[in-house]
Amino acid sequence: MSFWNALRWGRRAFRHIRNRIFPVPLSAEQTAFVERNRAFWNGECRAAGKTTSGYVFVRVEGHPVLFLSDASFAAIVARAKGLRPLFVTSGSKSSVSTRILDSYPGSRFLYLRSMRWLWTRLFAVLQAAWMYRTMRNPRDLLNLRIDGIRFGDVLYDGVLAEGYATVSAIDFRTFVVLQRFYFLRSFIRHVIQRYNLQAAVFAHTVGLQSAVFGRYLLKAGIEVVNRIGSHQILLKKYQGLGDVGNYALKPEPRYFTMMLEKDDGTILRLAEEYLERRFNQRVEHLAVELAFDTRKRTFTDSGTFCAVYGLDATKPLVFVMLHIFNDYPHSHFAKPMLFQDYYMWFRRTLEIAREVCSVNWIFKEHPAASYYITRDVDLRESFATVQEPHIRFLPSNADFNGRSVGYLAQAILTCVGTAGLEYAGLGIPCVLGGESGYDGLGFTSEPETPDAYEACLRQIGHLPRLTSEQVVRAKLAAYFFFCVMESARYHFCPKFTDVQISEWNADLNARLWKEAAAQFADAEHVRRLREQAEELSRFILDPEWTQYVNLRQFPFLRDAVGAGDVMTEQSLGLAGR
Repeated sequence: MSFWNALRWGRRAFRHIRNRIFPVPLSAEQTAFVERNRAFWNGECRAAGKTTSGYVFVRVEGHPVLFLSDASFAAIVARAKGLRPLFVTSGSKSSVSTRILDSYPGSRFLYLRSMRWLWTRLFAVLQAAWMYRTMRNPRDLLNLRIDGIRFGDVLYDGVLAEGYATVSAIDFRTFVVLQRFYFLRSFIRHVIQRYNLQAAVFAHTVGLQSAVFGRYLLKAGIEVVNRIGSHQILLKKYQGLGDVGNYALKPEPRYFTMMLEKDDGTILRLAEEYLERRFNQRVEHLAVELAFDTRKRTFTDSGTFCAVYGLDATKPLVFVMLHIFNDYPHSHFAKPMLFQDYYMWFRRTLEIAREVCSVNWIFKEHPAASYYITRDVDLRESFATVQEPHIRFLPSNADFNGRSVGYLAQAILTCVGTAGLEYAGLGIPCVLGGESGYDGLGFTSEPETPDAYEACLRQIGHLPRLTSEQVVRAKLAAYFFFCVMESARYHFCPKFTDVQISEWNADLNARLWKEAAAQFADAEHVRRLREQAEELSRFILDPEWTQYVNLRQFPFLRDAVGAGDVMTEQSLGLAGR
C-alpha cells in the first residue's frame, strides 16, 4: 500500500514540476472567462467602498465546479466587507487555476506545495512521530485535543477517508494523517499571524484541511462561512469554536419554531408535495435517483416481501439503514457518537438483532455504497456467515425500491441518514445511533448511551407509530432540509448534475468555462448576478443572520431573520448601475 501511495505522490510531483517549467496554456473558454470575469468584478459588480488591508481566507477546491463556486463567493464576501481574497491553492504561480483566480480583483495567493514549506513539512514528521508514540488505541486518537481544540474526530475521520470503514489499531495510517495535520497546523498558525484575516470561506467544514484551518481560524476569532453546493448555494456561519458541529442543513430553532407556529397549512402542503415527488424519483439528486429507482420493485405489503425473502410474515419489519462507513462519522457533529464509528454501530446493531428474534431485521446497504468502497470491510462477506432466519441483507443493487420501506417498516434505525426524515413523514418511528441533521426536533428516538440504545432495540417491536403532531414536525423539518436549504439557485455557477460532477471529463470542463463566460454576456443573467450579490452581501454583513435562506423564494421565513427592511446598495458597499 505504501508503494502505491509513493508512486501516486511521485506522479503528482512530476506533473507539478513539469507544469511549472512548461505552463499549460489557458483554453479558449478559460481565456474568455478570465476576461469577462475581470470586467464584471471591476465594472458591473465593483465595490463602492475602499478596500482595506484585510483578507478573506479561502481554500479553493480541486474540482472545477467547486473551484468556481468557492472563488466567486469569496469575491462576494471580499467586496461586501471591503477585503481582498487570499486564495490558498495547491497550484503554482503559473498554473491554470492561479491565472483564473487572478481575474478576481485584489487576489493574493498562498501555495501549499511551495518549497518554502519544506522545513515545515519535515518538522511535522517529527511532531507526528512524537504524538504517534503516545497513542495506544483508537480511543486515544478519537479523544485527542491539541491547543485546547478537539481534533480527534478530524484525525480519526482522516484515516477513514483513505478508504476504511473503521480504525481497529493505531498504525502507519494514523502516522500519515498526524503528519498532514501538523503541517496544516503550522501553516494556518503562520497565516493567522502574518495576515490580517477578517473572514474565511470553506466548501466543507469536514476533511483534514478544512477542519484544521477552520478550527484555528475560529479560535482566533475569525468568522468562517461554510459554502456548500455548486449551482445551489447553502450557507452557514460559524462564529466561534462552540459552533463547530452545528450541521449546516439543520433548521435553526427560530426557523423551525416559525414554521410550526405560523404555518396556515401552506408549508405542510408544500412539504407533502415535495416528499411525494421524492418518493416517486422526481427530484434531481443522485441519492434520490439511486434510492427510489423506479426500475426496481416496490413492495406494498409485508406478506409479499416476506414471501420473496423467506421471512416470517407474522413478525414486524425493522429496517437498519446502513451508512457510508467512511463518510466522516464524527466531524459533522458536536456530540460524540454512541459507538466508535458507523461500522461499530452496525456491528453492535447486528449483534443485538441476532438475539432479538421477535422482529425481522432488514439491513439495507446505502444506495451510493458503490461510490465509497472500503478496503477493510465488505458487507456481503460480513453477512455471508449470518444464518439467522429473521435477518436479511439488501445490497445496494437489490431489486428493491426504497419507497417500499414506507409500506413495510415498523421502525427504522439510522445515525444520520435522510431515511429518518423521509419515513418519519409517513409516521414510521426512527431510532438514532448518534447526532444527526434532524435530532432534537421532536420526532426521533434518541438513546443517550449504548445501554439505552440496546434496551430500545430489544423493545423495537413495540415502538409506537408517530403521533400526528410528530408527523407534522417531521414533514416541516424535511421541507426545510431538502427544499429551503437546497433550493437556492447559485447564479455564478452553471448547472451540472451530481452524476456529471462525479464523472467529470474534458468535455464537461470546457462546457463549464464556456457557459461561465457566456453568462457575463447575457444582460438578464448579469442582472441576476448583481441581485444575488446584493442578497448574499446582506447575509454576510448581518452578524445575527447565521443560516442563509432565500427570502425571495421563502418569504414566510423573513421575520425569523428580522429581514423586513431592505438594505440599500450603499449600505451593502455596492456600486450603483
